[in-house]
Amino acid sequence: MRRVLYPGRFQPFHNGHSSALKRLLAEFDEVVIAVGSAQEGFTCWNPFTAGERVEMIRGFTRSLGVDGRVWIITLPDIRMPPAWVAYTLSLSPRVEAVASGNPQVLDLFKWFGLKTVEIPLENPQVYKGRVVRELMTKGLEWRHLVPKQVSDFIDEIKGAERVRRLCSSETA
Repeated sequence: MRRVLYPGRFQPFHNGHSSALKRLLAEFDEVVIAVGSAQEGFTCWNPFTAGERVEMIRGFTRSLGVDGRVWIITLPDIRMPPAWVAYTLSLSPRVEAVASGNPQVLDLFKWFGLKTVEIPLENPQVYKGRVVRELMTKGLEWRHLVPKQVSDFIDEIKGAERVRRLCSSETA
């Protein structure tokens, strides 16, 4: 069984994440998605709770028919980067590699001797959680940047309105 860990905040899960997940599923039997900053929610930087992000991702994986190949775990921050690696691995099912587009994340896991997979970022100027949240804050169209299942979920929980309120109050 070839299994890879894919950590991220997924605030929200966007098309760049979905592209990375599809690539990883083509290379590995299973992907463990670690939803980071799990203790955060209802802030401008982290507007969605860990549970909401799990629901977003699960809706997407169901639509692909890969639910049985994707594990989703939540991962609170501990703000001690080297210790974070051990902490992350203790909360995850066993993996043979770690995948990320973040060089710092890759360096940390390499330092521990793990195999790493650099995920080429797809259109990183557009596919960023910060960009999606900025568009939501400004009341502009953002749905084309996330999978349909994610936009439907965000609409259902009135997530764009939440982001607009949270981010407007932080800049005021």
